[in-house]
Amino acid sequence: MTKADNRRVNLCLASPVFFPTYGGSQLRFLRYLPGFRERGINVRILSGTPTAEDVTAGDSAEVWSRYPAGTVLPAENVNGVPVTRVRLPDRGGLHRAFHYQRTLYRHCSSHRPDVLQLVGTLQYSAVLLLRRLRALGIPSVYAVTITSKLSKQRKSPLRRWLTLRGLRNRALFNALDCITVNNTTMYGLMRDMGVTSRIEVIRNGVNLQRFHPAENRGDFTRIRESLGIDRDELMVISVGAVMPRKGSDLLLEAWGRVLKRVPGVHLVFVGPRKDLENPALKDFRARLEHLIDDSGAPKQVHFAGLVEDVETYLHAADVLVLPSQREGMPNSVLEAMACGVPVIITPFLGLSDDLGKPGEQYLLADFSPDSLAEALRRLLQDPGLRERLAGSALQWIRQTMDLQASLDQYATLYKELAGKYR
Repeated sequence: MTKADNRRVNLCLASPVFFPTYGGSQLRFLRYLPGFRERGINVRILSGTPTAEDVTAGDSAEVWSRYPAGTVLPAENVNGVPVTRVRLPDRGGLHRAFHYQRTLYRHCSSHRPDVLQLVGTLQYSAVLLLRRLRALGIPSVYAVTITSKLSKQRKSPLRRWLTLRGLRNRALFNALDCITVNNTTMYGLMRDMGVTSRIEVIRNGVNLQRFHPAENRGDFTRIRESLGIDRDELMVISVGAVMPRKGSDLLLEAWGRVLKRVPGVHLVFVGPRKDLENPALKDFRARLEHLIDDSGAPKQVHFAGLVEDVETYLHAADVLVLPSQREGMPNSVLEAMACGVPVIITPFLGLSDDLGKPGEQYLLADFSPDSLAEALRRLLQDPGLRERLAGSALQWIRQTMDLQASLDQYATLYKELAGKYR
């Protein structure tokens, strides 16, 4: 986007759930709002209420529950942006999608945005919605932020898309004017799955003014004192929801094995505990509790919950671990690298060279307790390796992941699409 392009664009940002409900992609776009405003993108947000199992401590569930499904709730304001929220059914399914899509169509019919940006889960039933919005002259963009489960299939692209679900997803994606993905691996997977719509690679980007190496030991001392961790002890951190896909149980099991060689290591989980919020995860929760009790050091496991100052926790950490199964471009890894914290990851589905190279910007461990424990032990016992990885990753992030470049790409895209059908 050139500085001479002073056009203003009215953008509708739509997501089935939004702040304060936790969601990585939703939080990312929440952080984009000030940058959008600076670039002439006027945003209105249309969202829904979360399912009963996804409600978090910050949500206004008690207030929302007073209204019947389909009710448009009183307007809110988030970061200076108007938010319209529709009361959705507490359980997922077509009924929930119907209320959300109907309200989104009415909202767009009333406000006539120049572009619609869709975030979060998108159901196949949205194909009709997208066609109706196109008839109104409103182009649509969908942010694909995590690799689809369909990509796990080892079938050829043709056989994969002969499934009913695959055909539906292809029809849905091809009804969009543009799809954004956050790394080149996801771009290839989308093309392999038969997507012919325009696809733009826009990396998540990191706010380097917020996420940077600690300038003093203030955060280090404050966070560790709040958790009861001595300054001489080692602190391993995991940022993200505590849930099966994120590999929280794998990390706990690996940490328990590391304790036998490095006994003074504390493990800190920063993020909402989905195992407590979702009754369907009761077996997963029981596994976590067993691993903690069996470690012999239960007081060295800390659950900080959802925090607003995640950078202060990163400043207090020695290592960040993300043993996830599926990701796109994980914010937690980018932010840790920007803060000068060395990182261990597993070869999650969607891993891209955009994140750097294993052994240079991060350590790569297999999906096994032994492999992860060995990588963690190696890094904890080698301060020189920690410093080398952290320094290389920090340089990589500064060169390739500056948030300002990502915001410029989004603004350019919106301004290209605005008026496409008018």
